[in-house]
Amino acid sequence: MPRRIDAEARTAAIADASLRVLERDGLSGLSVRGVAAEAGIAAASLRRAFATQHALREYCLQLIENRVIARVMALEVTGRALVDELLLQLLPLDKERRLELVAQVQLGVLSLTDSELRPAAVRLSDGVARASHAAIQILTEAGQFHRGRDPEYEAQRLRALLDGIAMGGLWSGELPASSELPTVLARHLDQLAEP
Repeated sequence: MPRRIDAEARTAAIADASLRVLERDGLSGLSVRGVAAEAGIAAASLRRAFATQHALREYCLQLIENRVIARVMALEVTGRALVDELLLQLLPLDKERRLELVAQVQLGVLSLTDSELRPAAVRLSDGVARASHAAIQILTEAGQFHRGRDPEYEAQRLRALLDGIAMGGLWSGELPASSELPTVLARHLDQLAEP
């Protein structure tokens, strides 16, 4: 059992290091040597955990998804507060979420020309659509979604807004103290309850 735990810890450390490398150096830095140095391990140890570059890239996308899911599952609120907190997990409002989004964008761009990586990138991107649909459903159940609005259309619109806000947040480089990103999102959600 200890070997399995050590292997899982090593895999997690490598993946964390990979995200940091992607944020700092971009795809060109995501090499065996670069990631091994960032993780503080030998290149051979990295190769034992991830035999191919593709396996490492795919795991990075899965790691991002797992982190977001873990944060969402830890939320202990309901109704509109749940929607607010759920959607804020998708925005670059702190160092961790910014790192995740930068890595997702880097690997997402690569997936446009890498058909093997594309399914993992699409699955992660589709998570934003699933969160948007869930948000509309929660608002509906809480009586905070106007019944005259089309839920499917509003979920698509919310997803587009989230994508735009997230990218705007990346380009501005702002973090929560000076960010208006949550306010823009909150105002949009307020309007969903209006006719």
